Amino acid sequence: MAVMSVENMRVDDHEGPWTVEDVLALPEHPARARYELVDGVLMMSPAPSWDHQIVSSELHSQIKAALVRSAAPFISAEAVNVTGESRLFIPDIAIADRAAVQRGTLAVPLEAVLLLVEIVSPSNQSTDRILKPALYAQAKVPAYWRVELEPQVRVVAHELSVDTYREVATVTGNESIQIAGEFSVELDVAALLGDLAG
Repeated sequence: MAVMSVENMRVDDHEGPWTVEDVLALPEHPARARYELVDGVLMMSPAPSWDHQIVSSELHSQIKAALVRSAAPFISAEAVNVTGESRLFIPDIAIADRAAVQRGTLAVPLEAVLLLVEIVSPSNQSTDRILKPALYAQAKVPAYWRVELEPQVRVVAHELSVDTYREVATVTGNESIQIAGEFSVELDVAALLGDLAG
């Protein structure tokens, strides 16, 4: 197991609960793994696969095009820090209130987020299907999309209903999806894998 240094501290030598500030101070992992935080517990996800990254990039392009068309007051990005009081997430795609993102923004608060997207990989299935949706709903994030890569690529769209998410659509082809009543995205799921063979 690789050990990372933060100034004179090693990750495996950290004592006590982690804080958002502790995690934000960590240097980038040499293998591009992602560090996230849930109530003092540090979680590490391995670097995403090619499939994962290509799907993320194409889906983000479709979302950005929808934002431009709608002129909605939101901004989107891939793999950015989203924080709560004792939590730090790095969703695959986030859409946040444009006013919450200024130059130099390191993390956006969960309360400024409209949509979080997670792409399910073999190493994070339970996190993206169970843990993160529960925590995002608890934080009152209006919409959550889960992208499944197997057995075929599909986008499962959820909207907040009181304190939990309800599934509003599963898209495998071309379909227009509303995001929390703010704007619509014309999804082309077949295009998400781009030119990947197989």
